[in-house]
Amino acid sequence: MTVHKFFPEHKAGTEVLTLKIAKELMSRGHEILVVTASPPDIDARHASGPDFSEYEYEGVKVHSIGEALRLRGYTFRHEYEHPEMGKHFAKLIDNFKPDLVHVMHAQNLSGSVISVSKNKKLPVVLSPTDFWFICPIVQLKRPDNSVCEGPGPGAANCLTCYTPQLIPPADQISEAISRRVPALKGAFAGTTIGKTALQTAYSAYKFPAAVKATVDRPAYLRDIANSADAITVPTLLMKRLFTKNGINNDLIHHIQFGIDQEKLLGYQEKKPSNVLRIGYVGTLYDHKGVDILIKAFQRLTPIREPELKIYGSTEQFAEYSKYLKELAQSDAKSSMRVHFLGAFHNDLFGEVLSGIDVLVVPSIWYENTPLVMQSALTTKTPLIASDLGGMSELINHGKDGFVFKVRDDKDLAEKLQLLVDQPDLLSKFRANIGPQRSISVMVDDLEAVYKKVYKHI
Repeated sequence: MTVHKFFPEHKAGTEVLTLKIAKELMSRGHEILVVTASPPDIDARHASGPDFSEYEYEGVKVHSIGEALRLRGYTFRHEYEHPEMGKHFAKLIDNFKPDLVHVMHAQNLSGSVISVSKNKKLPVVLSPTDFWFICPIVQLKRPDNSVCEGPGPGAANCLTCYTPQLIPPADQISEAISRRVPALKGAFAGTTIGKTALQTAYSAYKFPAAVKATVDRPAYLRDIANSADAITVPTLLMKRLFTKNGINNDLIHHIQFGIDQEKLLGYQEKKPSNVLRIGYVGTLYDHKGVDILIKAFQRLTPIREPELKIYGSTEQFAEYSKYLKELAQSDAKSSMRVHFLGAFHNDLFGEVLSGIDVLVVPSIWYENTPLVMQSALTTKTPLIASDLGGMSELINHGKDGFVFKVRDDKDLAEKLQLLVDQPDLLSKFRANIGPQRSISVMVDDLEAVYKKVYKHI
């Protein structure tokens, strides 16, 4: 199995899903090796450390490729086609001798892991959890935060959105050049004029290659995806967007995510409270829209003085977290009722949800099916989510939760106000939430796909 990041350093939804699938497969007698990378979340530009490391996490064997290898000879094209990564993966295949390669994510590893697998006549199942195969920034989100549906002809959308990001800021260029040519440090590279001149020169030298890599990307990854033996997608939204961008519809199987319910089913009753407890659980980063939730909370006219509980690391993306805290403090009447409660171990999820009456998912990009939503529904916690893609596919609007207009804090506030004014709505929503899909059922479906692509199982 391949995934872009993994435990213990990285603990987001795709990592959790990969771990749970791997453990369920192992419990059924399969032997698993997870191949991953471990770049930092911010400024992943510096090669350091060994080429790879090997360890076990919760009994799962992991081969983690380091920055030294990932950045070796790096060009813009390496983001999606990485020859060195391909050579390394070929050696792993020769040593592990897998019967099948299951790609949960190819970012940081590149499409080369698929091309190498096919060259070695191995069946490949591709199970993307986001839109990396059609969007280099993954989120199908434009710089103005509007949603996008793919690169477009000649990758025009990417050229105006992604390509400019490939040129580093002037300070980073100056720092890198100063390390290589110490004589320039301070005398020239340390001045504003010098930094600007170096960035201009760097851009003129590098930009044509950045443009070519961007233009070539959609066709390369489309062909790589279509070389897989099967593609599984968790939402109808992903199926539509993949086929719109040239991925073969005949390869696609709609297999919804499942979750490990063992530590959630015991928390279907809520802890008593005299106030409405609004919750957010997840990464604190701009595409998650947490600022929209805070602004909506500040609009509420309290009858029972609701409170807002925000769970997520404030250290991972410190600048955005700082902005959120400042935003929360900017409104004196509600600031004391906004609580930043940090991250927690996944085993405590049920307990956390038992203290939340409604979970809000205010993302401004095409989330597929955030596992946090399925976890909430397993504990009969109603949802309010942005009316986008896979998120809205999980909610029966007005029956077991609400959807609201994307990036519209006023519309979100109106939905929250209904819960403040009509507490009985929560009971109605909770009663309408049915059983959720388990990881075991999901793996049943995956094994059925495995059998189709690997005739000897």
